[in-house]
Amino acid sequence: MILNLVKFIARVYFKGCYDFKVEGLENIPKTGALLIAGNHLSNADPPAIGCMAGLVRDSRFVAKKELFSVPGLGWFFRHCNYIPVDRARQIGDFGALKEVVNALEHNESVVMFPEGTRSKTGKPQKPKSGIGFLVYKTGAPVLPVKIEGTFGWPWVRKIRVKFGTVLHLQKDETLAPKMQYKQFATQIMDAINSIQI
Repeated sequence: MILNLVKFIARVYFKGCYDFKVEGLENIPKTGALLIAGNHLSNADPPAIGCMAGLVRDSRFVAKKELFSVPGLGWFFRHCNYIPVDRARQIGDFGALKEVVNALEHNESVVMFPEGTRSKTGKPQKPKSGIGFLVYKTGAPVLPVKIEGTFGWPWVRKIRVKFGTVLHLQKDETLAPKMQYKQFATQIMDAINSIQI
């Protein structure tokens, strides 16, 4: 109930305050495990993607743990089963990865940003290998989504969100797993950046 209300308010906000358009909602699988992977330009990206993808199906989000301490926002994140990640850990937050694996094994949809943090320049960044690990571990399909126009939010005018087509990445038994984590992450980021808006 609360999540539906927040999604509705977010849609009203984006459509009412910006030149806001979305494409590719028909590409979102309605059921089954799914990783939705997007580029990250501002704090507007998660609600902009989530409120529209939520017209098809709800998703869990991976969010930095610091946000869970923000009054109100932290309550909402916990209520909606957001997954906290500790970005300060040098070799990755295995607790967060384990929770995402569990969600995917239960056929849930999870939204992630492979770059791991917002771009400070508005340009694409190199992806972290965590999303590659998740694909390798679960075999979950990946839906790339590209967002444009949110860099500098809220002082922007035109925002575009476009969902691409689902990727099914295959293991290569001749390569070490860690190599494939990086390879998958790069393939996913390339697919995001190649979406034409």
